[in-house]
Amino acid sequence: MSDQESTSTTTRPLAVSVPSKRPSYVVGCDTYSFVLTGKDTAGAYAFIDMLIPPGGGPMPHAHEFEEMFYVIEGEVEVFRHDARTTATPGSAINIPGWAPHVFKNLSPVVPARLFCVVVKSGLEELFAEIGTLVATRTTPPPHVDPAKKDEMMKKMPAIAARYHAKILPPTTFNHLMTEGELKIIKAANGE
Repeated sequence: MSDQESTSTTTRPLAVSVPSKRPSYVVGCDTYSFVLTGKDTAGAYAFIDMLIPPGGGPMPHAHEFEEMFYVIEGEVEVFRHDARTTATPGSAINIPGWAPHVFKNLSPVVPARLFCVVVKSGLEELFAEIGTLVATRTTPPPHVDPAKKDEMMKKMPAIAARYHAKILPPTTFNHLMTEGELKIIKAANGE
């Protein structure tokens, strides 16, 4: 039997992603560009290019899937339980499933860029549901009406639950930040 005859095969096509074809969604002040989605990987994983402006980062949360960040530019602070870790370019951080966490760009001026892999996929579908589609990963975030923002915040726990995630109180990790860092986050959120 030849090596070719014993090799397993698949009928799935190769997934090819080019920057000009990637959908990008703004969630809060962050932009998430989908490099590969669950549709590309039969649900195995998703790969997201994240642009996190000063003060940006998601709400505190936890989710079923594993999540890995690789910092390309800038830096972020990653908070998990009562620990705080600085992730600089070249750093990789793995978030275990269901670990309460958040990351924040606490620089007052330098944006951060992260590559994120989630196993299994689904996070990109959550971002598409709650985010606003923009032209590119560097398109400035559109203005969000405060009433619409409040309405979305009320819906977030139920939306997150559909994707096997949980939204935590916004102040969950505040005790690990300085007053100056909290001001940077508030400014990014328009407060």
